[in-house]
Amino acid sequence: MADDPLIGKELNGFVVQSRIGSGATGVVYRGSKDGRTVAIKVLNEALGHIQALRRRFEREARALGKLEHPNIVHIEDYGVVDDVVFIVMELLHGQTLEAVLQRHALEPGRALNIMRTVLEAVSFAHEAEIVHRDLKPANVFLVHEDTEDGERETVKILDFGLAKFLSIDEMSREGTLTRRGRVVGTPAYMAPEQITGISLDLRADVYAAGVLLYELLADKRPFDYERRSQLLRAHLFEPVPTFAESCPGMIVDERLERVVRRALAKDPSDRFPDAGAFREALAEFDASAIELSLGSPAARNRSSSGTSSVVIAPDEREALTSSDDVKVSASSEPPAPKVDSDAPTELDTELDTELDTELDTEPPPPKPTDDTSTYPRVLPDEKPAAAGTAAVWILGLLCLGAVGFAAWYAATLP
Repeated sequence: MADDPLIGKELNGFVVQSRIGSGATGVVYRGSKDGRTVAIKVLNEALGHIQALRRRFEREARALGKLEHPNIVHIEDYGVVDDVVFIVMELLHGQTLEAVLQRHALEPGRALNIMRTVLEAVSFAHEAEIVHRDLKPANVFLVHEDTEDGERETVKILDFGLAKFLSIDEMSREGTLTRRGRVVGTPAYMAPEQITGISLDLRADVYAAGVLLYELLADKRPFDYERRSQLLRAHLFEPVPTFAESCPGMIVDERLERVVRRALAKDPSDRFPDAGAFREALAEFDASAIELSLGSPAARNRSSSGTSSVVIAPDEREALTSSDDVKVSASSEPPAPKVDSDAPTELDTELDTELDTELDTEPPPPKPTDDTSTYPRVLPDEKPAAAGTAAVWILGLLCLGAVGFAAWYAATLP
């Protein structure tokens, strides 16, 4: 764009040259420094105006910069220049997994290979106590390179940890998303505990990876509703359909089906504890574990519903969880969790206090003293119980009055 004010601007010695595209986490530009071409991601401009958010970004970027893995996009630099918040990354040539899936289904062997590589990269991040938070096909990039042995496909994971900065505009108006009860994610891949607002850990990535694996094998997601509310409630309450139910004629090894269903368990404690354990469970399977009969329908009517990152407000979340059958529990002891990525640290508390001061917002209400680890503690349809009891008493008194009046009236008749 000729009128883009960032074109030609220098950011830590990197010159912004042209705009490549934009996504949920920001705008991506082509840039260069010392003859090298890079990708420069510029995050929401509101982030640069608030000191507390800038500090949080710098802390996150510093941690992400340490993720040196061949299957994770390499971060070369980051910073804030004239309120422009940016991350400099290696420039990739290829396409996202999302773009590939929009054109055709994957051969089972290729699907399993991609998934194992994704889990290997995510496992490396989990060992560093970093949760991706938004694992989906749009954040899996396939790089194609010509080698002496032919074309080679390399998987790269994008946007580690950046989901928390998706709604900076809203954060700048109201304070932090977590303290205002909002949650961020992509509905088609969100774990139940992510929807209900329970603190996330590594197992939220396991759930998203389970959705991704199901999608790669069946060529459709386990839950695929057009309405967001239906989609989110399906993650909370509906059983995961078998592959045969989703794709008649598809035959999947029962052991592989159990692996997928474990990754997609509603309760985090029933899932694999991390991506590494999930990958180990997949190690024994190859293309022979999946069969498609000639008459099986190809799921080419793919829906894009629920594939964009969104912010879910507390009132929507409460409406979604108003059921007698809430299956999400954070009270169960997890199988050796490595990290609770949303547990507030001393620095988090300090940054939140700074943010409230900068935004001149009311401080959040104090937390209730009772145990609220399971959401919701009181279901909406339980709340009117006291009022319902009172109504029964009133109705009974009215009935007694009516009977008494009838008896008196009968006695006065001649």
